[in-house]
Amino acid sequence: MTRLTDRQLVWLIRQAQGYGRPRETLGQMAARWGVTVRWLRKLVRRWRTTGIVPQLNPRRRPPGPPLTEEQRRVIREEWGRSPRGATKLYQSLAKQGVHIPKMQIYRFGKTQGWVVPNPRKQRKRRYVRYERAHSGSLLHGDFHRSSDTSPHCILWEDDASRMVLSGGEFEQATAETAIATLTEALRRANEWSVEVREVNTDRGCQFFANPREEHAVGRGQFERFLAGRGIRHVVSRVNHPQTNGKLERLWREYDRHRGRFGDLEGFMEWYNGEVHGSLWVEQYESPIEAWQRKLPVDVQLGLFLRRTETEAVS
Repeated sequence: MTRLTDRQLVWLIRQAQGYGRPRETLGQMAARWGVTVRWLRKLVRRWRTTGIVPQLNPRRRPPGPPLTEEQRRVIREEWGRSPRGATKLYQSLAKQGVHIPKMQIYRFGKTQGWVVPNPRKQRKRRYVRYERAHSGSLLHGDFHRSSDTSPHCILWEDDASRMVLSGGEFEQATAETAIATLTEALRRANEWSVEVREVNTDRGCQFFANPREEHAVGRGQFERFLAGRGIRHVVSRVNHPQTNGKLERLWREYDRHRGRFGDLEGFMEWYNGEVHGSLWVEQYESPIEAWQRKLPVDVQLGLFLRRTETEAVS
């Protein structure tokens, strides 16, 4: 009965009474719910004998054994290396071959003050996530400042793999620094034989020139740079940060973890190597691994042939 819900049990009994619309057979219900017909017959027989609709036992699954001291030590060490939520801790440990139930990690994290419930994340999201198929097809870029005394940070993140290609921290957010960091991102993509085709930014003055304000100093420089490289500029809609939502989510990780690293390069290297919840979670995939997996087929073939020729010469 653990695979069924109370609502499904009510529906089963209504079908047995002949009230359910549309009419379904036991075989159809069993196939849709992933149980056997024999088990549904037992539930119907129990209802006919007692006259009471079967209900789930909330304590049907016995509690597992408590965490051992070794498991607590492993969790503390992983938290110290990468202080993240219970899901990320579970995935990082599983990638290392250490399997501890996620809910036990969550409960232990609450006792340590690591976990704070967030009601906003428990509601259904209104926006559907979009994602490019191949690495390098779209880069997200934006400036961010953690506080009034913090530097202006800009990062360039790949849409398909979530890999951060480049970034920088500056005293001022200008078009020049945006162009310099994007040039570095294009160079790193070119090392993988990847040609970036599109770039997404908001309508900040560093990136976008309002047609009515083109006479302003410094406006339009970034757009001219993209046009000269043959890159399409995808501008976010006004007052719609969800268009650049992947990078907006990255800023939360930046605010949480940037202080743990001596420089921005260290933070980017850590982020690219950590398990990411929006990638291939069954394989505990990181952005750098997703970048390689999602490379276009012709690029993967070219890299393979280049490596084969190099090994043959050596």
